[in-house]
Amino acid sequence: MKKYIATGSALLVLAMSTAPVMAGDGKGRFMKHFDTNNDGSVNMAEFNAAATERFKRMDSDANGILSKDEFRAHMRAKKGERKQKKFARMDTNGNGSVERDEFLAHKQAKAERKFTRMDKNGDGSVSKEEHASCKKGKHHKKRMFKRMDKDGDGQVSQSESLTAWSKWFKRIDANNDQVVTADEVKAFRNRIHGKSHGGK
Repeated sequence: MKKYIATGSALLVLAMSTAPVMAGDGKGRFMKHFDTNNDGSVNMAEFNAAATERFKRMDSDANGILSKDEFRAHMRAKKGERKQKKFARMDTNGNGSVERDEFLAHKQAKAERKFTRMDKNGDGSVSKEEHASCKKGKHHKKRMFKRMDKDGDGQVSQSESLTAWSKWFKRIDANNDQVVTADEVKAFRNRIHGKSHGGK
């Protein structure tokens, strides 16, 4: 059975989905996951500790390798959690059910966020190129699996996982001071979105 593990970028997708860097409460989701001492930045030690802990949670049999079945089980669990949170967000009056107005308001807000993400140049319309660049992201995780398996043996160890996380950290750490700030995370995501749209 082939075994896999997601790289830092793919795990970011698992943890934060496609939400923007700055969450609704003013603290970025990246910081929520990795800034364990709440000082407003993430150092390499915090980052590696979070990467190790996340690997352990996904590696249910604790054999140091993440199998395809383990990965899928983790994805199903995360999906279930997202559904519960989504329902809670829609149920704005907290009565345990979602009325038509609540449902439509949620869909409208979601559509506006999606449109804003697709409208890369902010001109109020979405071109074919902008739309296509968003669709390409759906295949991102499959590519990341292949990149992780450096020796091509169909499985990835925890050591390989941490190596990938470290490389990802260094890409975000623009000034190479071994600390990642919210501004650097936001700048990194902007660079990635720009490249996916054909920018430099």
